[in-house]
Amino acid sequence: MTTDQFKKRPAGRKWFAGAARGIFPLLMAWVALPALAHNHNVYVANQVDNTVSVINAATNAVTATVSVGTNPAGIAVSPDGKIVYVANFSSNTVSVIDAATNAVTATVTVGSSPAAVAVSPDGKSVYVADANANTVSVIDAASDGVIATVSVGNSPNGLVVSPDGAQVYVTNTNDNTVSVINSATNAVTATVPVGNSPFGIAISPRGTRVYVANFGDSTVSVIDTATNAVTFTTAAGSGANAVAVGPHDGRVYVANFNANSASVIRAHNNAVIATVTVGASPDAIAVNRDGARVYVANADSNTVSVINTRTNNVIATVNVGNVPAAVATQPAARDGDDH
Repeated sequence: MTTDQFKKRPAGRKWFAGAARGIFPLLMAWVALPALAHNHNVYVANQVDNTVSVINAATNAVTATVSVGTNPAGIAVSPDGKIVYVANFSSNTVSVIDAATNAVTATVTVGSSPAAVAVSPDGKSVYVADANANTVSVIDAASDGVIATVSVGNSPNGLVVSPDGAQVYVTNTNDNTVSVINSATNAVTATVPVGNSPFGIAISPRGTRVYVANFGDSTVSVIDTATNAVTFTTAAGSGANAVAVGPHDGRVYVANFNANSASVIRAHNNAVIATVTVGASPDAIAVNRDGARVYVANADSNTVSVINTRTNNVIATVNVGNVPAAVATQPAARDGDDH
C-alpha cells in the first residue's frame, strides 16, 4: 500500500477510495432508554460526508450534523465533555468542535493522514496518529497548536492515553507493534509486538492492561502495562478492528468488521461471553460513561447500533452519515475498577 492510498485499512478490507458509495435505507428502531442512560451526546465521524453526527443518548436521535475536514477518521471528546476533536484523514487536519454550540472553533494542521485522536485525562494535550507520516502529533489544547511530533512505527492507526496521563499507546498497523510514548518527554520508551495488523486500542480504567484489536488475525492482545509484554491473546470475531473497555464491570467490547458483530469479553479471564450481531462492517466502538450502553459505528450500513450492556442486545439502530468511521461518547468515563 502506497502513501497515496488510505493506510487506515489493510489490503482486502473495505474502505472509502474516492468513489461514491450506495446508501442503504434502514428503519430506525426507537427504544426508550432507562434512567441509567444520562442525557449526554454521542459523536460519530462520517468519513464520506465530511461530517460529524451528534446523537442524543437519551432519545437516540441525531440532533445536529457538523461539517468538518475531508474524510474524518477519528474522534475524541475532552474529559469535561466540552470539546470534540476530529481527525480528518485526507485534509491532514484536526477539527475542534465546541460541544455546546456544535461549531468548529479551530482547525489544526497535523501530519499526513491523521487516523485517530485521543485526549489526555487533564484535557491539556491532544494526541493524533498520523498514519502516512509514521508520527504522533501532540497538540496543546489551550493554543490549538502542535507542540511536538513523535516518530513511531509504520502506519499508526490507533492510540490511547493512560488514566494517569503518563503514557500514550499507539498501534502501528504495518509493523504489528504498539509504541509506548512517555508523555513527559514525548519519547518512545518501548515497542511491544502484538498480533497481525493492529488497529483499535483501549486501556483498562486503572491503567493496568491495554487491549489491542488485531484485524489481520481476528484477535485481541492484552498488554500488561507494568512489563509492556503481551500476557494473553483472545480470539474475537473476523476482522477484529476496534476495542473499548467498560468503566465499571471489567468488560471489553470488540467490533468485528468482517463478521458484522461485537464480541463481549470478560476482562478478568479474557473469555468471550457473548457475540452481538450489529450492522454491516462495524468500524468503531465506544462505551458510555456509566457503562450501560455500547455504541457501534457500522461503516457499510451508515448506522450506529446501540447495545444494552445488561442484556447484550441491540436496542436501537440510529441512521447517521455516509460511512461512519469513528464514535465517541461524552464524556469518557475514568472511574471504576478493572474487574
